Amino acid sequence: MRIFAALLVLLALPACGDSILDSYPFPDGDVLFMYPPVDLAGVRFMLPMGEANVLPRDHGGFDLTEPYNFPASVPVLAVSDGVITHASLGTRSVPPIPDAPEASWGRTYDDHLLVLKVHESILVNYAHVTDFHPNLASRLGNLPRDENAHSVAVEVSAGDTLGFVGPHGAMDFSITDFRLQLNFLNPSRYPRKHTFAAHVPDYFEEPIRTQLNSMSLRELPPRGGKVDYDVQGTIAGNWFLEGTTRFIQWSRQLAIVYDHIFGDRIIIADGSPMRDVPGIEGPGYPDTWWVKGNAPLPETVGVADGVVRYDLLIPDKRDLETVRGTLLVQALEGDRIRVEFREEGAPSAFTSAARTYVR
Repeated sequence: MRIFAALLVLLALPACGDSILDSYPFPDGDVLFMYPPVDLAGVRFMLPMGEANVLPRDHGGFDLTEPYNFPASVPVLAVSDGVITHASLGTRSVPPIPDAPEASWGRTYDDHLLVLKVHESILVNYAHVTDFHPNLASRLGNLPRDENAHSVAVEVSAGDTLGFVGPHGAMDFSITDFRLQLNFLNPSRYPRKHTFAAHVPDYFEEPIRTQLNSMSLRELPPRGGKVDYDVQGTIAGNWFLEGTTRFIQWSRQLAIVYDHIFGDRIIIADGSPMRDVPGIEGPGYPDTWWVKGNAPLPETVGVADGVVRYDLLIPDKRDLETVRGTLLVQALEGDRIRVEFREEGAPSAFTSAARTYVR
């Protein structure tokens, strides 16, 4: 689900000043959702948040049992009573990839986004909704097809069918809870939504919570994934090349975190191969690496440890021995790090190619 357009739509949502929001009786205490976000009978597994591309993603999603189906047929549900505050209309086409039937390659389909406010502090985010339910579509009005999140104000009830998914193959999903306190040492670097990414299963009643946890691809708790790995004074977490001014400068990002599926395995993501400004198909892919021996753990590496060497592996549980490159990394005073990658050879000291990153 390398979908940057949907991510960018949610980076800075405008306020919706409709009187419905002003008068709607949102709860102010804890809430538990009564319905899953998509009919789980049509889902193979839940993808946890936290995929390193480059920084851990603030959303996961649901992979469909029968993807690339036309028309879309798996219902998307309102998890709770609330108000849809933002919606977008977009269009995509099926890529020529082995997972998709060849007959579907290039076929276009709608690709929409919804934001549902269910609490004074909680937003529920749906992306890659293929078709809106006719009842919802008629109440959203004539939205422009520009993939931007437009302010709306539509009341829905728990369990309402909001739309359908199918041709995209998966639906992105996340929960934003502005009451959370996550481990981002410089939250001003991020879109506000990113720094309040919630652990999805915790917000659902039983037995849905247990279903979601059991459907997750992640092998260790938290089964819904994790995005915040910053540890002050260490090399652990998210990093930005000195001089970075915008979050979407992907090529200037670096993450030294943990794999979103194999939760105890170090993963290093280097954004330097990526383009800074994404288009519809995304800005490319970072280099991602596991670490041979899975040590030392990044949250244990501080200034006193000096230069640390990581031998890099292609992320593949079948081969944890073949070294494909080397990373030198050093924690510096002032919560900075110096890094240098080498595809060949085994550097023992930094060269002029080293880069300095800050929080």
